[in-house]
Amino acid sequence: MYAEERQQAIAARVLADGRASVNELAEAYDVTTETVRRDLDVLDKAGVVRRVHGGAVPARTLHLVEQGVVQRDSTQTQQKAAIAAAATALLPATGGTVL
Repeated sequence: MYAEERQQAIAARVLADGRASVNELAEAYDVTTETVRRDLDVLDKAGVVRRVHGGAVPARTLHLVEQGVVQRDSTQTQQKAAIAAAATALLPATGGTVL
């Protein structure tokens, strides 16, 4: 198997399984762990997988970063307003403290 074919197979396996270890990949493709590490480096630089200790995970899963405040503030505004109104109704008319 050529390096490019192996890299495509590794990428497909990581994407399908959600992760793969260097040892698993070396055994599956009958190559050394050093060869797998080089292949994973190539795939990492291409943005296909992300190298992690002992293996790789799909690159797309690591890009799911928490939304910023502006994005969170502008989503589900009606539901948030309804929650705020319900919470306000539970507060006493005077002398209440909200922490």
